[in-house]
Formats: sequence, C-alpha cells, structure tokens
Amino acid sequence: MSFPFDPRLFLEIANQLLNDSHYEREGRIRTSIGRAYYAAFLLARKRLQEIGYSFADVYRLHKDVIETLMDINTSVGNKLNTLFDHRVDADYRMEARITQELGKSCARLSEHIIDSIERLK
Repeated sequence: MSFPFDPRLFLEIANQLLNDSHYEREGRIRTSIGRAYYAAFLLARKRLQEIGYSFADVYRLHKDVIETLMDINTSVGNKLNTLFDHRVDADYRMEARITQELGKSCARLSEHIIDSIERLK
C-alpha cells in the first residue's frame, strides 16, 4: 500500500511549527502534536497492512491500529498510544497544559515510532 502523500511530511511540518514564531505559540504547539501523531499513526497503519493486517471499522481505526501494534511490539504500541493521548489533549482539551517541551517530546516520540515500525516484520 502506498500513499500519494508521504505522512513523514506531517512530522516535518510539526517540527517546523514548533520553531515558527509567526504563529500563536500554543496553537502551533497543539497543531504540531496532532501532525506528529498522524505521521506515526498513518505509517504504522500502512506498515501493519503491508504485513497482512486489515482494519475495517473506521470508528475504531485508531484504537485497532494501536492494539495491533501492542500485540506485535508492546513498547512501540504503548508509545503510539501515549502520542494518541497527547493528540487528544492537544485537539480536544483546551484546559490541558500544552508546552513547547511537550511538543518537542511528541515530535521525538513520533520519530522513534516511525523508525521502529519500519523494522516490523
């Protein structure tokens, strides 16, 4: 399965936003967390499909990908789940404390997840 758009570009955008002072600070950090998550999530789903897994229920897609990944590699699955939780906080919980450090941590976590899923067999 290939994408016409490379989800790794979402991680690149996340890193650019973290350092771009032209945008409001918290808004760009919240957005960068979402992009970091989607880079890792989309590539994890793609890799899992390449090795034979399928995901039919669009309403459970995120949790199904995370749970499948946990079955194969608990550590990487837990990291994607953590990144998912931070994305939910950034997108839906306006009272959540979202810091520059958290944004950078999420970008690094996404990069680690992407590196790890590329080695899945």
